[in-house]
Order: sequence, then structure tokens, then C-alpha cells
Amino acid sequence: MKNEINLSFCIWDFDDITHSEITRLVGLQPSKIYIKGENKNTIGSALVKENGWIINASLVKYSSFEDQMNYLLDIIEPKIDVFKSLCEKYYCEFSCAVFIRYGNGESTPWVHLNSRYNKLIKELNIEFDIDLYCLPNEE
Repeated sequence: MKNEINLSFCIWDFDDITHSEITRLVGLQPSKIYIKGENKNTIGSALVKENGWIINASLVKYSSFEDQMNYLLDIIEPKIDVFKSLCEKYYCEFSCAVFIRYGNGESTPWVHLNSRYNKLIKELNIEFDIDLYCLPNEE
């Protein structure tokens, strides 16, 4: 199996605005939402602890980090004023999961935060969260 990167932009921990209001402000349907108090998934009984609104970088499954980040920046930059007010009020983050399949012959995928990202981060209060998963190569 190939290495994989999943990048998304998330807005968390809001109670004074609805998911649909965020959708209207941003002008884009979220990839996923979390509603405080509802089940996290259909299998378990764990409850969602906070509201969440998420946009995935919905590109080809094995897109590079750079392509995915550019996709999200293309969404955020034109509406910087909208995102600025959301990021000032709520917890916002870029969430990155890197799945490394050891023994598959590929090099480790790189995560590089370039000047375009750095310029945006100076204007907005956005955290960057990265999770690394090293998994066996199961073909």
C-alpha cells in the first residue's frame, strides 16, 4: 500500500453559531460535521464533546501535502475576513494525518509549511496538528 496524507481545515468548540451558519458564511458545504452530545460513530457509544465543522482537502487519495494545503488555502484566502472572525472566536486548526506504510519502498512523505501558509498563519489564529501513523505494508 502507498503512503497517504489526509489534510483538513477544522473549526471546533462553537456553541453560539450553528453548523449551517458557518456553511453560509464560508459558502462551502463541510466534508463532515460533529454535533455536541451526539454519538461519534454508529459503532460505539462515545459522545461528541464539542461542535465541529470540517473541510477535507478532497483531492485524489494520494495527493501530496503541498497540493492539499494549496487546495485549502485557495478556499480560505479569498474569504480571509470571514475566516479571520471565525478563527478569532473559535478553535481552528489544520489537521494532518500522515500514514506511513513501512516496507513499501516509498520515502516518507514530506510536510513543508511554505511562505504562502506562513503569510496566512500570521493573519489568522490557526493551529497545526499533525498525527503520524506507522503501519505495516498490507497489500
